Amino acid sequence: MLSAKKLWRGTIALIGFEFGLSLVYFTMIVRRGSVSALLDFNGLRSLPSLMQAAHLLAIGTLCLVILGFRQRLSRPCSRFLPLALAILCFYGCLDELTKLHLALDQFNWQLIYLTILVAIPILSWRDLVWLWCEHPMIILWIAIGIGIFLLGGFGADMLKEAISFELSGRTSSRIVFLLEHLRITVEEFAELVGETLILNAFAILVQRTLNPKNSPTISSTKPAQF
Repeated sequence: MLSAKKLWRGTIALIGFEFGLSLVYFTMIVRRGSVSALLDFNGLRSLPSLMQAAHLLAIGTLCLVILGFRQRLSRPCSRFLPLALAILCFYGCLDELTKLHLALDQFNWQLIYLTILVAIPILSWRDLVWLWCEHPMIILWIAIGIGIFLLGGFGADMLKEAISFELSGRTSSRIVFLLEHLRITVEEFAELVGETLILNAFAILVQRTLNPKNSPTISSTKPAQF
């Protein structure tokens, strides 16, 4: 199994690739006003969309691995926490591949997601407290990843109406067009980075679960190595 150091190197490389995709996307928008379907950050089953789906699928799978090997933890967590996270990730993967939330526009899908994200830690607070005591840096990086994901996914989306309402009629259509695509770039890039950090954290947690003898103690845990 990959060491934490190699996982971090892979994570940094992946974030660099995601940044490169974002840069290429926005550069093409500025120069050509359009982008190929493969690189479209706002497209269906484009490369960025498939990467997000792959991230969520991988995180959900790692949650199931933790569920299957939870007895190897020094204090086995409940079945609910990894199972609920896995289901949420698999649904997110399906949504990313099909844009299901657009077909269900009669529902406030953002509120549904936020409700689930809030309900899971409330119902599993004992497990989270133990995980924080045992693996504080892993939980910290998961929280950072979720924060970046929510800031990009929900924060940038909230600016959509503001951009179109405040600037329409006052600014040239090209400026409004570029600002909207800048918003899309920031939103999708933040979601990719957030998911990448969460994936890395879960991968290290699985590594420690399957190899408990190689897990560092709490006192020796360092941010660079979790």
